[in-house]
Amino acid sequence: MPINKSAAVYFSRVGNTDFPSDIDAVTSASLNRIDGELKGNAQLMAEWIADEADCEVFEIVSEESYPVDYDATVDQAKQEQADNKRPKLKYGFENIDDYDTIWLAFPNWWADLPMPVYSFFEEYDLSGKNIYVFITHEGSGYSSTVKTIRELEPDANVVEARSVKGGSVSDEENSIREFVKEQLSK
Repeated sequence: MPINKSAAVYFSRVGNTDFPSDIDAVTSASLNRIDGELKGNAQLMAEWIADEADCEVFEIVSEESYPVDYDATVDQAKQEQADNKRPKLKYGFENIDDYDTIWLAFPNWWADLPMPVYSFFEEYDLSGKNIYVFITHEGSGYSSTVKTIRELEPDANVVEARSVKGGSVSDEENSIREFVKEQLSK
């Protein structure tokens, strides 16, 4: 399917956690300090995509924040999965129907989508759209995330775009940008 109008949509721990301004971004594979601003891996990917595709960026943000402590975030996210919880999203995407392509970036959490990403799919019908899936992970790659998205959006064109190890995201900027350029030129 051709790409006419697209949006980069992402879920990241950074936008979903109230980190203190002095958080140590060096010791976490999912936190990056760019020009003094704290950014998550999926956020970086979405920004590069948006730059190449000349599109808007939307962040998936749940109303309930995740804890600053990584282990506590792990516990909360695992409990959300066990409960099959659909966190309420803080922001809506009023004009999602205007886009034919969604560049979606998120971390693979225990071989699955983060639960706020499920909330996103349940709130919006992406039938007939291209969905390019960009994953960050710590060794598990896509797992079943693409299969799950295809099940949630059976009438969409779901494409494995890039699967990037969390600690290597900054090294993959050029490959992500090139992938987007290639898709736009088709």
